Amino acid sequence: MNRRDRRGGKPLQTADRLRNLRIRITLLVMAINVVGLAGMGAVALLVDGRQRDEVVAAELRRTASTAAALLYYESGALQLDKLFDNAVANGTTAVYVYEAGRADLSLVFAYPARLPVVPPNNLLAPARTVWTSGTELAGGVGDTAGTPTPLLAVPFEHAVTGAVAGAVVVLGDTGPAETANRRLALALVAGGVSFTALACAGGYLLARRGTEPIADALNQQERFVADAAHELRTPLTVIRAVSETALAEPQRRPAALRQVVRSADRLADSVSVLLTRAQLVAGLRDLRREPFRLDQLAEEVLTDTVVAPHRAVPVTEAVVAYGDPALVRIALRNLIQNAVQHGRGTDQPAEIRLEVTGGPPTVRVRDRGTGLSEAVAAAPEQRFRSGTEDGTGLGLAIASWVAQLHGGQLRLVNAEGGGAEARLRLPGGQGG
Repeated sequence: MNRRDRRGGKPLQTADRLRNLRIRITLLVMAINVVGLAGMGAVALLVDGRQRDEVVAAELRRTASTAAALLYYESGALQLDKLFDNAVANGTTAVYVYEAGRADLSLVFAYPARLPVVPPNNLLAPARTVWTSGTELAGGVGDTAGTPTPLLAVPFEHAVTGAVAGAVVVLGDTGPAETANRRLALALVAGGVSFTALACAGGYLLARRGTEPIADALNQQERFVADAAHELRTPLTVIRAVSETALAEPQRRPAALRQVVRSADRLADSVSVLLTRAQLVAGLRDLRREPFRLDQLAEEVLTDTVVAPHRAVPVTEAVVAYGDPALVRIALRNLIQNAVQHGRGTDQPAEIRLEVTGGPPTVRVRDRGTGLSEAVAAAPEQRFRSGTEDGTGLGLAIASWVAQLHGGQLRLVNAEGGGAEARLRLPGGQGG
């Protein structure tokens, strides 16, 4: 929605602030989502890494224990036939068997699987440690490229003497687990980015929808204040100019005083409306909701407002409306004054036709002027008047505000046969 002042095209300050507020809310939602998703992703990767290490460690222990159990001695010689025939010698885990001699260990079995080549000395060192200590050793060893590979070395004993006869060294394959871990990381990143984008879009839409009523209310408030400042400034300017003229030309004082009185009445009406509106907005005054005779109120305002040489034609029926009679009186007076001032020819008196009908309670104020432009009819809440492109009065804006405050509606249409018609609809019964 483009909220710009109709007079200068400058963006309203409130709209800019609300737009910045929406952006800040969106950024806050994005930051919360990024932090939350990053934390969850880190925990997921950490848990996955630990599970991967546990799986690899369990596979190493199973392979090492199986290989050690398949070794046996016969006639004093280490037999490897069962090891060759078992699946451990054909799996994804590398198996190396070192047998103890008189001085050192010697490699008697090697199944490197499809793992990167590991230098012999890198395997011999942990095998010697296990042989001398008689306890298993878990750790890592680097291949020819320096990449660490998980390792487990366990001792095996001589069946007759019970002494440590050598060591079984197994190496694990971390490739599949690392590939799965990378896929998980990529999935988390892609999912996190997608979710963050959706959350940001949703956050912005919610922020925009949530602040839309506030934006509309504040923009109307700003526009109303700007219009009210103009409305108050105009009669004050007239009063000053006419007073100065009266002081300079004594013969024009009676006419000047009458014009001052009219301007003072207009100023008093504007101040009364503005004070009432300010009290309602600030909560210092509650909107009165009581039944009242709309036809009687409309006829009374018509009689007080339309004076000779202008002519008033009331066509009413008994109608009960529900609302604040004081505010409805102000709205009706503004509509009738607008019709009198701008619904007639240059040198002709105005003829105002006022109709009051029920179901729902509606007041129609019709003039015999030149009619309305499309912009005026479409936006009665703006500072427009009948027969002008861009008036400077506050009357229709006040009437529209009163209608909206009561849950009603103000419409401006071009009447059949010429002229403009204002239709003020109000709730009847108990506000329905």
